[in-house]
Amino acid sequence: MEYKLNRLKTTSLIGPMVDKHWEGLRLAKQKGEKVAWCSGPLFIFPYAMNMKCHFMAGYAAYCGGRNQADRLLEIAEDDGDLPDTCSYHRLHMGMAAAVEKGIPVKEEVILPIPDLMISGRLCPEMSHYAEGLYRKMGIRVVGVDAAPPHREEDMLPMERFFERQIKENLIPALEEVCGRPFDYDRMSEILAVLKKTAELRNECWEYFKKTPSPWTLWDYGVSIAPVFYLMGNPETIPYYEKLKAELAERAEQNVGAVEPEKYRLYWDGWLPWGFLGKFIRKMAPFGAVPLVGRYPWEFFPHPERIEPYPDPVRTFVKQVYSDGGLARANLPALALPEICKWIETYSIDGLIMFSSKTCRMWNMGHPDTIDEIERRYGIPGVVIEADMVDSRMLSEAQIDTRLSALFEMIETRKKARKR
Repeated sequence: MEYKLNRLKTTSLIGPMVDKHWEGLRLAKQKGEKVAWCSGPLFIFPYAMNMKCHFMAGYAAYCGGRNQADRLLEIAEDDGDLPDTCSYHRLHMGMAAAVEKGIPVKEEVILPIPDLMISGRLCPEMSHYAEGLYRKMGIRVVGVDAAPPHREEDMLPMERFFERQIKENLIPALEEVCGRPFDYDRMSEILAVLKKTAELRNECWEYFKKTPSPWTLWDYGVSIAPVFYLMGNPETIPYYEKLKAELAERAEQNVGAVEPEKYRLYWDGWLPWGFLGKFIRKMAPFGAVPLVGRYPWEFFPHPERIEPYPDPVRTFVKQVYSDGGLARANLPALALPEICKWIETYSIDGLIMFSSKTCRMWNMGHPDTIDEIERRYGIPGVVIEADMVDSRMLSEAQIDTRLSALFEMIETRKKARKR
């Protein structure tokens, strides 16, 4: 099949925005300013103190996109880290080992040693990551557990536990490091920008309903940065305004991201940051478009409920738990109703469950979800095993075989329904 990939112009603005973020982090330390590192969603708190802050997953995506991941992973393993541990963890350990031992790597992936590390623990690996860097470099760590609930009735107690940790542990640590009271007004300002940015992002999400879809889940994933780790930056609002305008123009002109569009796919799990181009080039010849997914949906899906004043901490906590997706998206039992809704709303033909070899938590329930969706809707799915950034764990032959099997099953089901 002859196909055409129509790239969005607006997403090309993300690269310079992200480069500026990481450069600002490096320059801040050179100027003697306080900087932080963070895993999980808690970097809004150092931002409120006008600290530059790194974000664990954002850094990993950055390294993967800049083709620097393999080098840092190699350094980490030479320094003793096991290759089957979280690749995000190993990237940081490799970067730290490079700094500690003077191993040459590209300057753009070197991060300044922080004054405070915030371990927002959504998974056990984030604890190991913080402990490993503490042992290696003596970095001060404050831990905040953001445990995912297993049942709906667990939501409120865990939400309250999360909030207490922030107020009793994290905020006092930031005040001590910075030598001044926590800036609640600045946090409210950041939330006001986040609300507008995420509302625009959700308006863009609506264009996935269009056939052909004017953009892909990959475009949406690249556009996470303005909502997530560029949170509160005024540049993020114009970005989404431009993106929405481009999507509206494409929709009006009936321009698809992949032409011709034949299969509409749900993608479950992390996005393969180091291999986005490789995956889309393998899907596009089949006319397949990845449209929606559990991972990027989790970041502030209900911004209309953000109330920047009078209690910004409380509204943030609710966005993570009862009003948000971070807590729900990490467990299939709570995410399944959303997956079913997307299948119905976006006319999904098949499922791809991306099973990361180094992030086992996100893999839970993949076969069960495929079985349940097939039982309810007659829609097939496959599991593809790889990693977010580690190229040694990606098999092109496996991708080709699983994709071919998926599209063959979709065709078989469609023919059976016509009989």
